Amino acid sequence: MYKKRIVAVLLSGILLAGCNSSDDEVPPVVDVEPPPPDTSALLLTDFDTVYGFAAENGGTTGGSGDNKVEVTVCTGEEMINAIKNKDPNLPLTIWVNGPITLQNAKDSRIDIKDVSDISIIGLGSQGEMAGIGFNIVRASNIIIRNLRIHHVRANLGAPGDGISMEGPVSNIWIDHNEIYNSLTVDDPTLTLDQVKDYYDGLVDAKGDAKFITISFNKFHNSWKTSLSGSSDSDNFNRTLTYHHNHWYNVNSRLPLFRFGQGHIYNNFYDGAQESGINSRMGAVIRIEHNHFANMKNPVMSMFSQEIGYWQLIDNIFENITWEQGAEGSVIAEDNQSTGELNVPYDYQNSLIPVHNVKQTVLRYAGVGVIDTPPSPGLCPAPEPAEPEPVEPEPVPIDPVEPPSSVDWNGYSADTDPFTADTVVLADGSFSQFSPQQSGGADEPNHFTANGDGTVSFDSTVNGADRSRAKINDVVASDGVYPKFFTLLMGVQGNSDGQRILETEIALGDAEPTGASSRLKIIFRGDGNNAGVQLENANNGSSITIGKGNEPDPLDMTQYRVYQFNISLTSPTTGNVALYVEGNNTPLLNLENVTMRPASNATDNYLQLGDAGGSSYKGVIDWAIWTDAGAYTPDMLKGLLPAGIGDISGYQD
Repeated sequence: MYKKRIVAVLLSGILLAGCNSSDDEVPPVVDVEPPPPDTSALLLTDFDTVYGFAAENGGTTGGSGDNKVEVTVCTGEEMINAIKNKDPNLPLTIWVNGPITLQNAKDSRIDIKDVSDISIIGLGSQGEMAGIGFNIVRASNIIIRNLRIHHVRANLGAPGDGISMEGPVSNIWIDHNEIYNSLTVDDPTLTLDQVKDYYDGLVDAKGDAKFITISFNKFHNSWKTSLSGSSDSDNFNRTLTYHHNHWYNVNSRLPLFRFGQGHIYNNFYDGAQESGINSRMGAVIRIEHNHFANMKNPVMSMFSQEIGYWQLIDNIFENITWEQGAEGSVIAEDNQSTGELNVPYDYQNSLIPVHNVKQTVLRYAGVGVIDTPPSPGLCPAPEPAEPEPVEPEPVPIDPVEPPSSVDWNGYSADTDPFTADTVVLADGSFSQFSPQQSGGADEPNHFTANGDGTVSFDSTVNGADRSRAKINDVVASDGVYPKFFTLLMGVQGNSDGQRILETEIALGDAEPTGASSRLKIIFRGDGNNAGVQLENANNGSSITIGKGNEPDPLDMTQYRVYQFNISLTSPTTGNVALYVEGNNTPLLNLENVTMRPASNATDNYLQLGDAGGSSYKGVIDWAIWTDAGAYTPDMLKGLLPAGIGDISGYQD
């Protein structure tokens, strides 16, 4: 505490200037504490002005305007239809008058995709997204306000975030919401890592996401709270402002910020188990007038190939634990700035003194604060839920006898996957992979034939691009179980620290009785995350084998043959095994796990490439597959197609 030195001088009527008598008394010096700063909540009245990056690029108005269309919804199905049927020339405001659920949406998410000029606002305190989140893709001028968004599962065929923004998106305002999950799961069979992956982020931005403001929200009870940038290769100049938010009872990512520019001001942080703001991969963040309390490492740069930077301006650090990370990490223990960011907008009218932040944020963050029209009445009671379909008892999968031969489906990678007749099917006919579309437009082709019997895949030119090659009907769809699928691939990584390739298999039936399964495989070469990742494959949790920071890591720069076996005992349950280089001991063996649901229960395909959001770079030598059985490598030696390519480990 600063102290003023107050000199008390006794004046006498006979004291003369310049007097230097030896009898003069030395005036006493008294230390007086200045009064404590005012920490009360300030009176705020203007909640409808957009500040921060969302005020740039023409501003963010959402569904407002004299010609706006207004719709009040009680179900997710009504909300989905309102968005799908929006007139592209008229702004749309959707008022949410009750709980939106998976059941009344009849979908796993609310897509705000390929649209613009939409506001979704809860009426009073009644707007709720219970177990279902928003997926904002290729959209602009979107506002989400005054909603409780909570318990959005990570393995239901959706991004798994309360609000997911995947670029290109711009001018998004997320304001006065309460977004939360849970730090615990009522399932004693789950490991801690599975509990952490049960839910995903509260608000995440990936790819080319810019001109975003996140204000006056409550974020709590979350392991992975908010991120900007999905990986160290998700290189875009994202621009996000976080102001007047209340973050509490969380673990980390407050936010995690890769690349781009961030402005974080007037937030109140109260309790973070592991870390707070994590600036990574060259990001620069202006951290201004925030109150950090009862937490560990509120500002730091850890866990990426490159550090990020920050400018600290008049923040409060109260009851903080600082802990150094691995070599190359940086923490803000010395309260020193490591960078500088001058933001392009005026926000002074919303910036409050740091000593008033705690009480002001506690008073005004969350739902029920902003003015909304009155509710037209309670929504009708939901219809009784249909009973969950009863899964048949798992059928035991007996050991498979070694085959004398295998009728393979094969892609030799002599040409890119879209070339006619490049795939030889098991019956001797020919086919090819099909290019896909995103937002009604053809995806770019990032596959290039090298002229040596291999094909390169490289999406590093634009990490936001989707570039997918898909072939349908790769597994029996007759509804008979057990169902088998064996996939072998010859894949070469890269030495640039990039992800390598995505491969996805969907195993749906022609006439499904419920959900079906898919397996998403990500070959990764990005630093400590390198390895083979099976996304949400282990009862909803992702698992990575051969990680760079664990014992026995896989060198993902090298060429090798990967084998994946899937044995389904029911449409949603089964076994998954991963073998490498013909070794008969599986590197991974998951038994009787609940598989990740397919987006559509009838999906039945093999897909190669990049589904968007990160950069990939790898080489495909060949791929073969069969649904005749789930064979071990020893069973297959000598049975691979002649001349397919380098089959190291599978020679007779």
